[in-house]
Amino acid sequence: MTANNDIVISVIGFNSPYGTEIDNYFFRKESETKALIIEDHDPQKFLKPKGQRFLNKATLLYCNAAFHAIHNRSLSSIINEAPERIGLYDGTELSNLEDCFIFDLTAKNQGPDRVSPMKAPSTIANAAASQMAIQAGIKGPNFSVCAGMAGSLQALDIASLHLKQGITDYGVIASTEVRNEYQGSIRRGNEALHRPASTELGIAMVLERRETLSEAGRKPLATIKKIHSETHTEDLPTEAFLYQNISGMAALFSFDTIIFSGGTSVIDETIFEEMLRKNGLSTSVIYPENLFGDNDNAGGMLGIAYAVSVFEGKSIHKTDQENILVLSADKAGTVILTIIEKTK
Repeated sequence: MTANNDIVISVIGFNSPYGTEIDNYFFRKESETKALIIEDHDPQKFLKPKGQRFLNKATLLYCNAAFHAIHNRSLSSIINEAPERIGLYDGTELSNLEDCFIFDLTAKNQGPDRVSPMKAPSTIANAAASQMAIQAGIKGPNFSVCAGMAGSLQALDIASLHLKQGITDYGVIASTEVRNEYQGSIRRGNEALHRPASTELGIAMVLERRETLSEAGRKPLATIKKIHSETHTEDLPTEAFLYQNISGMAALFSFDTIIFSGGTSVIDETIFEEMLRKNGLSTSVIYPENLFGDNDNAGGMLGIAYAVSVFEGKSIHKTDQENILVLSADKAGTVILTIIEKTK
């Protein structure tokens, strides 16, 4: 079995109203304003035009981001040679929920004959990853991971596991944020969400073994050292539960920076940071969502990309340590922590 320190992030694919360069999204000027909505879901024209009008934006954005990452890693020839060795993972929680609702409501109120059968794929939870498999000719594992705001890191965890077990040689993980009326109504009913929603975006990463990247003469963006997931079921404040898990990680790895991205609304930031300080954990906690808005799905992967920018010296945040802890949490109790290491 492959060791933890052999799984690396080789490239990132991205799309947002600010374009396809993730640095432009992270470091735009505060005075810059753009709409929340992505107008061009496929700027590189990776997707096949046939059938697109029957697919929802979440599926189209997932496919574009995944194709972008594949393109950045030059995986097309590898897909042609061994399509069963590439896995696709969708870390987007219930991206098709609104489509299911409208589909069912139309069928109920107007009759099943008023619903287009071509809309049916958009009601399937695994629509995005399956559509990507069809478009790219990938025959490895493909599925969605539903873990709420921790979903993108859970998808990353499963992709890493498949690589370590030798099931795949490459894992393409993508997560999307798409704004619709259904999500808007949920946000209006949730008093804990004190930040605005993030812009629409799609983010993807390719995970692979260090040896395959070295063979291609390339350096990784970062190494996935450890991913740890827990479910909070105890009668314990969320902040205390997070501290327990973070202190466990601190016993194994040296880090002075925590990036909490995805589900920060489940905690009181002041209480959380005070608990860390009182218990001797001298760390800086960064909340990207305070800058970019709440993410429903992609926060964890966005947090890892932000950690890469810190390692590369592109951020105002600095660290002398080789590791950064990236954390996501969901209000249903899922907590996932990821240690990523700077490229050596």
